[in-house]
Amino acid sequence: MMEIFRILDEMEQMVKNSKKVPLMNDKVLIESHRFLDRLDRIRAILPEDLETARILLSEKERIVKEACAEAETVMEQSRDHVARMVDDNEITRNAMKMAEDIIAKAEQVAQDIRRDADDYADGLLSHMEIVLKKGLDAVQQGREALRQE
Repeated sequence: MMEIFRILDEMEQMVKNSKKVPLMNDKVLIESHRFLDRLDRIRAILPEDLETARILLSEKERIVKEACAEAETVMEQSRDHVARMVDDNEITRNAMKMAEDIIAKAEQVAQDIRRDADDYADGLLSHMEIVLKKGLDAVQQGREALRQE
């Protein structure tokens, strides 16, 4: 590509340094064989440069397509990761709720057991109190009977 610019610069210098045609404002005399030689050299270089440019464009398009595909893959993976995190968070919340429910139920059962145990103990102590009162009454009656004799 740089070669083409160099040749174009040579052609520009040819025009600028050429003799002016008298009485013709911007007309100049150019050696046609030198000018045509430069044109032929440009024509010879252009296909090579155009092919290089075509290859570069094709490569650029391939790279852009790959980058887009990779970006889409990364986005999909990110969506999946976020969905898993949301699911994990939901699972954690559900597990915490279940744990709280189990603890509350266990505390209620423990409270019921304590109340039942207290009721049982109170009933047993009440029964023993009655038995002991009867025994004490029997002892007092026995002593009273001994004193009256």
